[in-house]
Amino acid sequence: MKVIITGASGLLGAKLAELATESGYNVHSLYKSHPCPPSNAEQVDITDQVALRKVFADVKPDVVFHTASLTDVDLCEREPKLAMKVNGEATGFIAKACQETGSYPVYVSTDYVFDGVRGHYSEEDGPAPINTYGRSKLFGEEEMARYCSRGCVARTSVVYGWGRSYRPNFATWVHSKLAANEQVRVVRDQFASPTLNIHLARMLLEVAERQVKGVLHVAGSTRISRYEFAVILAKQFGFNENLVTPIQAEAANWKARRPVDSSLNVSKAQGILTSKPATLDQALSEFATGHQRVP
Repeated sequence: MKVIITGASGLLGAKLAELATESGYNVHSLYKSHPCPPSNAEQVDITDQVALRKVFADVKPDVVFHTASLTDVDLCEREPKLAMKVNGEATGFIAKACQETGSYPVYVSTDYVFDGVRGHYSEEDGPAPINTYGRSKLFGEEEMARYCSRGCVARTSVVYGWGRSYRPNFATWVHSKLAANEQVRVVRDQFASPTLNIHLARMLLEVAERQVKGVLHVAGSTRISRYEFAVILAKQFGFNENLVTPIQAEAANWKARRPVDSSLNVSKAQGILTSKPATLDQALSEFATGHQRVP
């Protein structure tokens, strides 16, 4: 099976490329700024429709994992046109290319398409984003449905894991601070469904192999606040959990509003996938094991 992965140098894309290669797939990795290990990796700007169409025409992929995204929530708020171009318009370009080549697309979206008023959102709940990042990702979902409805929109939440030294994620940031015996200030009134990158990659590979259609929530199965997450991580690694200081979201000095509770209902994925959404305890255990293998 021939596979294209956009954002292949990212936290999820790199793990997808690794697992897909191990599974014997012919992987063609696309990246923007940070080179990827495979010899057939290619630097491509996904906002360049002409360049994208050429890559798709040359590779003729069976499956496309679209993981590339502008995920800095505050940057999206400061530069909304850029967010809409990268997360929305470019997704339309990819959807059109998939339609032209008969490829099956998996578009990785986000829990931030919801307003966060009540949490535990299912695939049937209507999106209502409250910030530019969420709106831009919803635009991407709409473009995917408009141009290539045969694929899957896979929504996830707070992806973390090892493998991207140039940009830490929430879990690696907390780990590095606590390992250095430094205090971390973490919001206690924001809830989500944290998702380990390798678990997400496994679920997405199964989604592609089975060609699941429509919207599917693929995230961790534990609803938790960022503060509680940090405390449990500290315990997992034997760090001083007293270094984790709870704060209110209003003290975080964010540019963009965040949903209070964007946790996802993953019962559909639990029912249809063999690689099921993991609990936080399961995920952090594997996260700790993964740390032992990081050079």
